Amino acid sequence: MQKYYIISHNKQSIQLLIKKNKLSKNYKLTFDKKNLRGLVSIPNYVSFKSGLEFANENVNWLYKEINKILPLVLIKHNTSLSIMGKRMKIIFLEDNFNKVYIKNNKIIVVSHKDDHKKIFKKWIVCQILNLSKDYVGIISKSLDLNIKALKISNSFNYWGSCNSAGIIHLNWRLIFAPTEILKYIIVHELCHLKEFNHTKNFWILVKRFCPNYKNQILWLKKNDNYLYRIRFD
Repeated sequence: MQKYYIISHNKQSIQLLIKKNKLSKNYKLTFDKKNLRGLVSIPNYVSFKSGLEFANENVNWLYKEINKILPLVLIKHNTSLSIMGKRMKIIFLEDNFNKVYIKNNKIIVVSHKDDHKKIFKKWIVCQILNLSKDYVGIISKSLDLNIKALKISNSFNYWGSCNSAGIIHLNWRLIFAPTEILKYIIVHELCHLKEFNHTKNFWILVKRFCPNYKNQILWLKKNDNYLYRIRFD
């Protein structure tokens, strides 16, 4: 069971989703970055009214969380973004073919059916995969790993992930970070296939391939909310 609400704080409306969870024993409040709303999990025996009161008691925290993401950075014609560490302007053009190319610090997205965003998203996916493929091969060979597939994710919770089947997921928003950030995420995930937890041995292994990994971690901590602002709609 679940219910939607809207609460207000400092003249700003905040969407709220309250869910009853039969396994939950306590109130839990999180922020959904994807949908820009608060999530309240409550035990089955607790009323929605009590869940709403709990959210209102913590509305200042919700207000701060939502404003870490706002304003959104929408990808559209004339948007300027840092792509692979270089500031570029995105230009949408119309023609009788679909194409993406870089010219004079501009990324030109050409479409004949007003599919610019769809075409640009496919280009981003290809860029991430192309940038990652050789590097994954080098690191995985050094670690004696068999990586079967590279996939792109739209997660709002992690930048990369891996599993025992040898599949690596990378967040498409990493295209808007410097390339050394993408390389760090790749190293991080591949090292997890050797060291499953964040132990001392894990970080020693990470440092072997990424000596300045602490700088990459700091960059992500500073810029992660900005990267999550970038949206197609």
